[in-house]
Amino acid sequence: MKFLAFSIRFYILFIIFTPCLSKAQTVGKFNGGWSIRGTDPIMIFHGGNHVTSYHPGSKAGKPYFYPVIGPSGENMTRHWPMKEGFEDEANDHVHHRGMWYGLGKVNGLDYWHFPLDEGKQKDRSFGVVRHKGMNFVQSSADDIVFRVKSEWVVFDEPEKRTMSDTREFRLFFTKAGSLVVDATITLIADAGDVTISDDKEGAWSIRTLPTLRLEGDHARGQIVNSEGVTGRVAWGKRAKWVDYFGVDRAGNEVGIAIMDHPSNLRHPTWWHARHYGLFTANPFGQGHFEKDAPDNAGDYVIENGESLIFRYRTIFHKGSAEGAGIAKAWEEFSTR
Repeated sequence: MKFLAFSIRFYILFIIFTPCLSKAQTVGKFNGGWSIRGTDPIMIFHGGNHVTSYHPGSKAGKPYFYPVIGPSGENMTRHWPMKEGFEDEANDHVHHRGMWYGLGKVNGLDYWHFPLDEGKQKDRSFGVVRHKGMNFVQSSADDIVFRVKSEWVVFDEPEKRTMSDTREFRLFFTKAGSLVVDATITLIADAGDVTISDDKEGAWSIRTLPTLRLEGDHARGQIVNSEGVTGRVAWGKRAKWVDYFGVDRAGNEVGIAIMDHPSNLRHPTWWHARHYGLFTANPFGQGHFEKDAPDNAGDYVIENGESLIFRYRTIFHKGSAEGAGIAKAWEEFSTR
């Protein structure tokens, strides 16, 4: 076992490494700043308050963030299936878990649906994304950055790897109190060529709390994108960002925006933005989203030894998209 000490701005963090899984010790209290506790899940705190947790997802088929506490103090993602007992929540799509990254078809394998999801995908082959550990943490009073590694493997032959990825997440609060999650995801073809096939499912995704839905008994939400398209019509459209806004369970005006960085493949991306609270930034779905596009228009090959980087910013904010200045926030993000 090897011990490494990292000088983190004003603090020293200690991380313990093992050959296949890195485990972070409880990382300080930082006098009101950011800290990490635990490894399964990786719990993230600010000023002693729980902000979110990154779950390895060993029983879910993929890692995911849950809960995500917004500026009003309420969780802004759906609780189910991680936590039951909320009558206002629809118990559908068990593979929708908080905030996550997944793809519909990679080398012919489904990395989106849960392999045992309701038994209705028996005609397809599945893959699962295995969390392999956290290998970097940097924290201060202002923000926290951590990095993790994942392997994409065959569900029933987990020794067979399709590809790997590295993920860097940076979390911070704006002066207005919005929670910002920056994600940099690097897909790595380290086991041969990787073919990502055209599919409407994927990639950076959120399932919102039920009050941000457009339809349903508890729905009080709206959708708007960077091009001014609203409602159901935003599905399948290209945009720099999409925002779901409305109120939370306590009646506070809140919203969630996902932003596509201009350096990303096929920016501005297409959006799988559904009326029931799922929205994803998906650069691999053109054949499904555009009526006249070939079925395989969204296909992409990462050649063996190469990688593909995606950057997304997710903002959990107060008020509407306009009130929260989401258009201006994207401009700032686009220059980073």
